[in-house]
Amino acid sequence: MKAVIMAGGKGTRLRPLTCNLPKPMVPILEKPVMEYTIELLKNYGITQIAVTVQYLPEQIKGYFGDGSRFGVELHYFEETTPLGTAGSIKNAESFLDERFMVISGDAMTDFNLQSGIDFHETKKALVTIFMKQVENPLEYGVIMTDREDRIIRFLEKPSWNEVFSDTVNTGIYVLEPEIFRYLEKDVPTDFSKDLFPILMKDRKPLYGFSAEGYWSDIGNLEQYRKSHEDFLDGLINFPLPGKEIMPGLRVGENVTIEQQATIKTPVYIGDGTTVRQNAMLYPYTVVGAHNEIAQGSSLKRSILWNDVYVGADSELRGTTVASGTFINEGTRLFEHSVIGNQVQIGKKVTIKPEVKVWPKKGILDDSVIQTSLIWGKKASRSLFSNHAVKGLANVEVTPDFAAKVASAYGACIMQGKKIGIASDYHSFSKLILQSFEQGLHSAGIHTIDLSPTLSPIFRYAVEKENWDGGVFIRMGDTGNRKKIVIEFYDQDGFPVDTDFERKIENAFWQEDYRRAPFDRIGTTVKISDHNDDYLNAILGKINQNAIMESGFKLVLNSQFDDQNVILTKLLKQLNCSYVSVPTNTTFEQMANIVKATEAQIGVWMDEKGEQMKLLTGDGDWLSDDQLLSLYVLISLRELNIKEYAIPVYGSSELDELATTLDGKLLRTKADARSIMKVGGTVLNVQFDAIFALVAVLNRMANRHEPLSVLIKNLPDIKLIRDQVQCPTMVKGKVMRKLMEETRDQITDLVDGIKVYHPNGGWTLILPDTVDPTFTIYSQAPDLEFARQTSESFKNKIKTYQQL
Repeated sequence: MKAVIMAGGKGTRLRPLTCNLPKPMVPILEKPVMEYTIELLKNYGITQIAVTVQYLPEQIKGYFGDGSRFGVELHYFEETTPLGTAGSIKNAESFLDERFMVISGDAMTDFNLQSGIDFHETKKALVTIFMKQVENPLEYGVIMTDREDRIIRFLEKPSWNEVFSDTVNTGIYVLEPEIFRYLEKDVPTDFSKDLFPILMKDRKPLYGFSAEGYWSDIGNLEQYRKSHEDFLDGLINFPLPGKEIMPGLRVGENVTIEQQATIKTPVYIGDGTTVRQNAMLYPYTVVGAHNEIAQGSSLKRSILWNDVYVGADSELRGTTVASGTFINEGTRLFEHSVIGNQVQIGKKVTIKPEVKVWPKKGILDDSVIQTSLIWGKKASRSLFSNHAVKGLANVEVTPDFAAKVASAYGACIMQGKKIGIASDYHSFSKLILQSFEQGLHSAGIHTIDLSPTLSPIFRYAVEKENWDGGVFIRMGDTGNRKKIVIEFYDQDGFPVDTDFERKIENAFWQEDYRRAPFDRIGTTVKISDHNDDYLNAILGKINQNAIMESGFKLVLNSQFDDQNVILTKLLKQLNCSYVSVPTNTTFEQMANIVKATEAQIGVWMDEKGEQMKLLTGDGDWLSDDQLLSLYVLISLRELNIKEYAIPVYGSSELDELATTLDGKLLRTKADARSIMKVGGTVLNVQFDAIFALVAVLNRMANRHEPLSVLIKNLPDIKLIRDQVQCPTMVKGKVMRKLMEETRDQITDLVDGIKVYHPNGGWTLILPDTVDPTFTIYSQAPDLEFARQTSESFKNKIKTYQQL
């Protein structure tokens, strides 16, 4: 049997360690990670090995040669352009003339390969994927199998609401040569995104093998550090290098540890390293070969490559330092800082947490480095949260941070494109917009500024003008602290998809920014009539005269002045009067004001201008279910829409309502992009409070019905909503257990897990995309049965967390 080691990765998420080193050559306890892969294959008798290379291939070839030094025979296949995971295998087809294994050259594993090979043979599989359960499945391909271990569902890099298991693809495969029939030569092809979906569709024998043992994708700096700790803890079934001279302390050849040096294990020290007197090495410190740790220095949970000098009285705390770096005396390196190779650090330098320093930089004495060299530091593990970049105003989101996000966004767009930008009325939003605009101009992107406005109005302008995208910046209220929210839209005005979010995020963390030539930077144009265009668009969809004749009176609570500016103009045009109440008015107080003023309707609008709550003239608030029913009614009847999208948790009674209106409902994920795309426009009452209000007034005017009468004709919704807490780290495990629990029932996986009851109705278990919670929706002809079912799933979620 032969094997392929995939060693073409650049390891961009490991920068600056991989700026001039291919990812498979990154060392773990002094040995390149790919060397462990070769040892594993050799242990199972696989010595004929193809190696696919693309990034800095000579470094890999120079170290491993023909493989004879390692007891194997290596054959190299180089890609001149990236061909993808499966495309690179096709490039080695001439060598792979029998059953073969594919394994990554940049992952640590001690899997029993023979067990997987035997499984593959027993199942007569075309492809067998080695699977592993992990705490956080978001960065991997999530897999679901049936009772026969056949793969029935596969999703690459899901978001939490798409996760249906914590079982993931490890990138280790056993394949038959006939797989090449599905691959074209020199065509970029990916296993997960391209090949596996085709095999599943054609019902080819694609199986998942649950592997036992250690596996870690060395995909980012955190995982890289964690693999060292796991190795020192004995969690990886590979022999540790060096010899153990005291419990937990392993050293290489010619190591000098002077008297009065303190070492608290586990610690590894490589060949030829000297640890001077009064130096202190604390647990989970790894020191490579030919290093010198000067007197009085202190190292905790730090990783040093080769030929590093640490000056006297320095403190290293959870840092990673590449080869050839010089650290002068009295310097402090803090948690998760990363220093590239051949960096010169002066005396009494402080490098703050998370800072990354690119190779061959020089840092002057007494410097305090708070941002990365070259670009910015990482502020959080994930740049996007709930489809936006957000953070505390001028604390987490500052002008320089905004400029860097803009540079990352600009790097994902072709130079010379036009992007619409806007902010709300808040002065700090305008400041952040200025910085963002400059970042885009630096990347060679032109901007059209529509400030100030609301996000629904801005989305409509992007859709109407057909720009190449849009960015809206607004202030969000989180109680005593204000958050800045940066929203990204595509050329149709829809929120960008998760793939594009990842592109921006990768460019940001990799600090892969584009700078345009000075004479090709972007320019800006200011537009001021877009609010009128939007108002004319929504007024064109309703009976304006009927509303004007009705002379409605409203009580209005809008969360920002910019809504009032637009609403004042709109309501005046519709001959509607209103009473504006302070934003801190409670719902109960607002109900009393509606009754006292004899208003026909009360309206509360959120800070985005997207969502609203309604009060009848009798002072009764509409429930969320009533509001969604109302939206279905006015969209299918008043707005003449034939097919309308609602969230997957929408009640079954809404289908009956749609049928009576000669319309059809489609259920999608509960996010704006999915719902808007079905309608083909951003003008959707579910995400546009101003449009929704006008549409409701239109219905009331056309039917000569107050809101209180209108809602009496809506369906009686029997839907239970409940929430249960669940730590993020076990969400994937919980979803897997729920999938196993419901595998014999009819389910829908559009968004979360929707389980249909045999006696009618359903229960939807939906993990929150950000918060550590699950929301459970349950509907049944018998409301008590729905309540019991919801409680049952709540208890299961709580139980599965503890397993």
